Amino acid sequence: MIQQDDCITDYMYPVEINRKQLWEWAKSLSVADEESILQFYVSGDADYIDFIEHPVSLVSEQLKDIFDIYQTGLIWKLVVFADIQRMQQTRYWLASPPSLTCLSPRSEYHRDGTLKKIILDEYAVENHKIFRIQNANHHIIVDLDVAECILKFNLAGLKLQKVDTEGPSIQRRVQE
Repeated sequence: MIQQDDCITDYMYPVEINRKQLWEWAKSLSVADEESILQFYVSGDADYIDFIEHPVSLVSEQLKDIFDIYQTGLIWKLVVFADIQRMQQTRYWLASPPSLTCLSPRSEYHRDGTLKKIILDEYAVENHKIFRIQNANHHIIVDLDVAECILKFNLAGLKLQKVDTEGPSIQRRVQE
């Protein structure tokens, strides 16, 4: 599971962001609307990180390139960070990997219904290299191959967390 590194607290982030507007824009993500671009103004001396998790997942150009190598057909929306002081624009991409119903019945939940421990059903994941878990938190799950590639490029501002998996359930095997 790819997550934003919470040890890095000073990173470039849009000024005066309307989180609700961004969330609505992200939900409207579709192939037909691929041309739309969202621009935010940024300022300060903070660094640009390769993965911003909240309120929506934004990835750097380099991380997008890695994702595109391993999972064709991902839908992206361009987000531009415009820094007027430095006279530069930095491209980020809003990631929208497919949502899979892939949680094992052995996954654990908090009392409020949020996931405590993710256990993926390998059968349901099939050959997806990059995806989200349907009706769960918005984390992006990446295959081991993708994770190893990310580590090779020494990207900033992200961390990888191991997620447990289990083979096909006995009940599913019987149904086949």
